[in-house]
Amino acid sequence: MKITAYHVGLGLIAFSSVTGCLAADDGSFDEEDTAESAEALGGNPDPCAMGTDPNFTSAQLTAIGASEHYVRAYQWIDSICPASGLDRATTIVDFPVPNYYQHQTPETYRFDVAPTFWGSSSTSWSDAAQAMSDCANTKMATRVQRWDWATSQFVQLTYKEQAGAWIWDNPLAGRGHCSTPTFTYHHENYGTAQQVATSKYRVRTWATQSDGSHATVWITGTHTGL
Repeated sequence: MKITAYHVGLGLIAFSSVTGCLAADDGSFDEEDTAESAEALGGNPDPCAMGTDPNFTSAQLTAIGASEHYVRAYQWIDSICPASGLDRATTIVDFPVPNYYQHQTPETYRFDVAPTFWGSSSTSWSDAAQAMSDCANTKMATRVQRWDWATSQFVQLTYKEQAGAWIWDNPLAGRGHCSTPTFTYHHENYGTAQQVATSKYRVRTWATQSDGSHATVWITGTHTGL
């Protein structure tokens, strides 16, 4: 049975989801703030959260098939939050999970980030160069962390930087399109035979359009199974 929860953020998106904010960066790959000093308590939702506070903390991903979604609209990132001096660009979402082996075996989780990119395409060689440049400048970066009891900090599981990839549909005619980046990561929550590795995952991400403005980000955590 698949259990899905959607969270909607303050009316800027007409879909069933949440809107949030990203951590201070200006779109360059080396700007994401990674400092973690204490386990943030979270809230539901805060699109203009600052420091290392999450924009959203989901319900615990307990049942197999449980899924939680959070959406943060670009308007919060580029204008609404900065207008109040709250200019963190990175969106942070926490996903609590059971802190014990529910089925006497490690359980697996999946995390997806799907920004809403403009994309680009060319119909002939006359517009191919600009479309290819726009594609290369469509970027995102995502970090997945887990809460570590021993150090009382979040520790990194994976980090990935991506840009759009140009695909030729008909190179002789100059027709092609941009394959915009998305992110997926799986993790088995295994620490030892007696203890899981973590009770909480954290996803941090930002995504920028070809002109440097930020894209709306959709973040999903799913309990995929045993």
